[in-house]
Amino acid sequence: MRTFLYAVTLSCALTGCGSRSAPDQTQSAPAGDPVATDSVAAAPPAGAEAAGGCYRRVEGRDTTTLRLTITGTDVTGELAVLPYEKDRARGPIRGTRSGDQVRADWQRSGEGVTEPYEVVFTLRGDSVTWREGERVRKDGKWVLKDPGQGYQYALTRSACP
Repeated sequence: MRTFLYAVTLSCALTGCGSRSAPDQTQSAPAGDPVATDSVAAAPPAGAEAAGGCYRRVEGRDTTTLRLTITGTDVTGELAVLPYEKDRARGPIRGTRSGDQVRADWQRSGEGVTEPYEVVFTLRGDSVTWREGERVRKDGKWVLKDPGQGYQYALTRSACP
């Protein structure tokens, strides 16, 4: 029995056992399946000043994470919306920054489908906000039908994994 417990403890220590907050389950489109968690934020070119960071929100068992790399006006990163036992989506973002706003295209992957979504982030100190709500297809990507309405995500700066 000791050998078994030792093996389980060692396995957990080496693989990060229990570090996930939710199982890989999904329900309905258009949100969807979880995909690889590796960040797509590119390293800044040599000599360029980079900014950005990681942001996170955990509410109950739901987790939302955002990683941003900002080089001048160019922005890259990854957004992951991971509600517990519900529709999950993640993917790379690429856009531009103007003042405290970032307008980006999110290659949102879920339930085996990847589609472009427009997302507008607002940067304020150690937080990032953006709205989510009813979307319509416009010029080949999903945009908010009414950008002033809907749910507002608010994430705070966190350590990058």
